[in-house]
Amino acid sequence: MYLEWEQATGCLIDSAILEKLKNYQNIIIFGAGDSGDWTLEFLRQHDIFPRCYCDNSQQKWGKEKNGLFIRKFTDAVQEYEDAAICIASMWKEEIYRQICAYNPLLSEHIYDMLTSMAWETNQRLYESNEMDYIRKNMDAYENLHQALADEQSKMVLEGVLNYRLTRKQEWLKKIRSKENIYIDKVLLAKKQLKEIAGSIIIDGGAFDGDTVEMFSEMLGSRNNLNIHCYEADTANYEILENKITSDTYLPHNITLHKAALWDKKGMIQFGGNGLSGCVGKGLGNYIPTERIDDYPYEKVGLIKLDIEGAERNALLGAVDTIKKYKPVLAVCAYHLQDDLLVLSDFIQSLDSDYKLFLRHYMLSAGDTVLYGISQ
Repeated sequence: MYLEWEQATGCLIDSAILEKLKNYQNIIIFGAGDSGDWTLEFLRQHDIFPRCYCDNSQQKWGKEKNGLFIRKFTDAVQEYEDAAICIASMWKEEIYRQICAYNPLLSEHIYDMLTSMAWETNQRLYESNEMDYIRKNMDAYENLHQALADEQSKMVLEGVLNYRLTRKQEWLKKIRSKENIYIDKVLLAKKQLKEIAGSIIIDGGAFDGDTVEMFSEMLGSRNNLNIHCYEADTANYEILENKITSDTYLPHNITLHKAALWDKKGMIQFGGNGLSGCVGKGLGNYIPTERIDDYPYEKVGLIKLDIEGAERNALLGAVDTIKKYKPVLAVCAYHLQDDLLVLSDFIQSLDSDYKLFLRHYMLSAGDTVLYGISQ
């Protein structure tokens, strides 16, 4: 496996970008989530003081955060003319197109600020330790490389590790898949897709229903899907609940669980902002936790997990279900620094015929998905 050790960097934002930003009187941070907060704190540390956030979530407009107001994009650029726009969101491609569609001239003033990994953003780290971490665990990564079931997966692992070392987006461009995340038709044969459509789908981290809609589009044209949605964030849960009440997902059978998936049933503290959230001591209000194995599922075809670093706990709480039904596992593996190693070790420990595949779906650090597919 080839890694660009000589190009490894500890800097998460190019110093040249910082120098350019110092020439602007007005700076807007596009993205009012954790990544926006990370960016704001970093810029302030370098004596650069943005004017406001902007965000596409109408729920956030008019609110104040970290001493800045959150505005609608068009309002922000009209108020602060000739502003630099710092994109601090995993949806940077869509945001870039949105800005250019509004005014193509603004393209000269757009700066990509999100090169950090999820754990760096969440822990407010501004220097990368990836070179030391990857070097220390190189034997484990080589073993994972050998265990991956196809050449594309091996390329993805190499690309992800090189991005973590160098923060060069070129590595992500080489490995980005254009297939649909979780229902990747290159990986899943027609027979497997049919089996998933006829079984229970567990949607761990259902967000506002975006994955339900994708499952419906990809699998539901001739099937009444049976989807169990787990969502811990109250705002997202209410959006999902409203969609079900208004019959948005008919004729599919959608069951909502306002809970965090975990390895035991109980209560845990949860902090969330709509786009992302995590569980842990001191983070927020207490919410219930559930184990997949505690629910009387009859037949499970797919377990999808995008739960902000709790994927390993959810899998521990689903061992019996996985061994009994051997569902397709589609597990996000980018929230914690050791996710790729811990999650792959877990799937391989199940003593089954699961094969491991790895895919990456964005031109940012997010959406690296580890698949376990029973052969």
